[in-house]
Amino acid sequence: MPVTAPGRRVSHFAEEDYLYGAGPLMIRIERVDWSEPTTYDGENWFPIEGVEMTADGREVGRREVLVRGRRLAQPRRSSPAG
Repeated sequence: MPVTAPGRRVSHFAEEDYLYGAGPLMIRIERVDWSEPTTYDGENWFPIEGVEMTADGREVGRREVLVRGRRLAQPRRSSPAG
C-alpha cells in the first residue's frame, strides 16, 4: 500500500535535472528554497527538500538535492486586492 499522503504529489526528475545522483528521481517535495539559487551551466538551480519515493509509492527516505529551476513549478503569487 503506498504511503504517499493524499494530495501530496510526487515529482519526477530526469538524472540531468538534479544534482547529484544517478538515474531518475521521484520525490515528494516538502520545501523549495527560492531565495538561494545556484548558477550552474548558465541556469538557476534551487535546493529542495523532501522524501524520495519508489515507483510503487514506498518512501526511501529524506533527500536534499539541487533541481534545475525550469523543472520546478513557480510559487503562486498573491494578486493584489482590487
